This record gives sequence, structure tokens and C-alpha cells, in this order.
Amino acid sequence: MEVTAMQPEITVGLDGSPESLSAARWAAHEAQLRGLPVRLLHLWITRPVTAQNIPAEYPQAQAAQHILQDAESDLLKHCPHVPVITELLPADSPAALLPAARNAVLLGLGSQGLGPVQGYLLGSLALHAVARFERPVVLVRACEEPDGTSTPAAQSGAVAIGLSLRSGYEGALGFAFGAAARRGVPLLVVHATTRRPVALRWERPPDESLQQADQRALHEALLPWREKFPAVHVVEHLSHESPARAVVDIAPGAGLLVVGRGGYRTGLGPRIGPVAHAAIHHAACPVAVIPHD
Repeated sequence: MEVTAMQPEITVGLDGSPESLSAARWAAHEAQLRGLPVRLLHLWITRPVTAQNIPAEYPQAQAAQHILQDAESDLLKHCPHVPVITELLPADSPAALLPAARNAVLLGLGSQGLGPVQGYLLGSLALHAVARFERPVVLVRACEEPDGTSTPAAQSGAVAIGLSLRSGYEGALGFAFGAAARRGVPLLVVHATTRRPVALRWERPPDESLQQADQRALHEALLPWREKFPAVHVVEHLSHESPARAVVDIAPGAGLLVVGRGGYRTGLGPRIGPVAHAAIHHAACPVAVIPHD
């Protein structure tokens, strides 16, 4: 398919794993809802060219083409009306994925499933993308079907968002409301309050006026988005857990979990923040990480 240079699209980074194929299926479904094409992008990591290794590159190139062809055939079967673009990109580093996805409204990546420690085995490429890409990144796991095929985990269910009321949350809210509206599902919004419940009998009970202030602040933050998306049923929840614990608690049963990227920086470069870190390591459903405005 031919596209113009600036046409918006949803890009998927493919590596041939069941997880990346699940990410491609999730992206195709999202593209169908948005009326956009999907670009399947596979990086062919090339070695320095020498006379000794040129013949060895040919089987690698053929295997890379097969990854794209197999994924394209799968998407044409599951989402036949979604335009699919394939691209094999020679690169010397996985970091080339981000500039190659510059036209993407979001980037989909696969991530390995739950292991014995119940955590995400997040690859260096996915971590790099989540920390640095200036568009939403959606991480998708795979779940096994009875016939042995893999499909995106937790495709149905409400959209859930862990919301911080610090500045810059509007992008995450806009993404979450839009996702819920396109899917016709409720939106569950959880905000971790700093007002801890009474744990011991002699502790002073929390000031109800402070909790009411938290509830009012959450309601006011959501009000413009409720007006913009009147069809979305919104459920507000204040959690007394830590923000990281709160987002993990709302993930079970969700079809999509939305979190903001913290914007933290260290001497080694940007970090994703503790809430996004918890979500992508412990939530089984697809996780959308949204850079803060």
C-alpha cells in the first residue's frame, strides 16, 4: 500500500515472537476503530559489511521478510478492512525503531508473559521506547488459546486509568476517554489519595473534609472530559494505597490500563516513574503508557 509521508498510522515493532504478533492484532483492532492504517515494522539489525559475512546476511533477510509476511497475512485474516503496510528497516541498533515510527499516533510492542515471579520480562527495546517515545506506547502480552494460537491478553473489559492530579495528566485522560468511547465500555478512574485510613484504634481518624476535597478535585479534573465524551460511563474511585499499588489493583478484568509516564530523569537518562513501572511489570492486560504533557 502506498501512503503519503505524513499520513498518521499505528506502528507495531515486530520481532517474530507471539507477543509481537499479539501486539499487531491489538494494533489492527485499534486502527479499525480509528480508521487508520497499521505499519508493521521489523528492524533488520545488520552487521558490519565484510566479504566474510555478506552471504550470511541473505538467510537473515529472508527470515525477516517471513516475519513481516506472516504477520501481514494474520492481520488480513483477522481485520481484512484495515490497510497494512510492511517495512523491513536495516539498522545498526534497536534504537532506530523510534525515529522510524515518527508518523505513528501510537506504537505497539509485544512483551513477554507472566513468569513464576508474576512480572513483566520487559526487553531493552520496549523499555527504551516507553521511556523516550513522545507518543503513547502500548505493551501487549499474549495468551494461549485452546488451539495453540496466541491472542492479545484481556481484549474486552473496561478501560482503566491510574490518574495523578499533578500537572500534565490531560494527555493520559484524553487517551483513556477516547479509548473507552471507541470501545463503548466504561472508564474506571482511580486516584491514590494521601489520606490514609485509620489502621490503629488510637490513631486520629482522617479529616472528612480533606477526603471530600480529594473527591472534589478528582471530579473537577474529569468534568471537562465527561462533557466532551458524554456517552462514556465513568466510575471514580479514591484509593488509600500507594499510586503504584492502586494501578495494579484495578488492572484485573480491564481491557486496557492507561498510565502516565512520570518524566523522571537521572544521570543515565529518562525513567518511566514508579506507577508506569508497576503497571507494565504486573498488569496482565495491555498497558498504554502516555508521556506527560
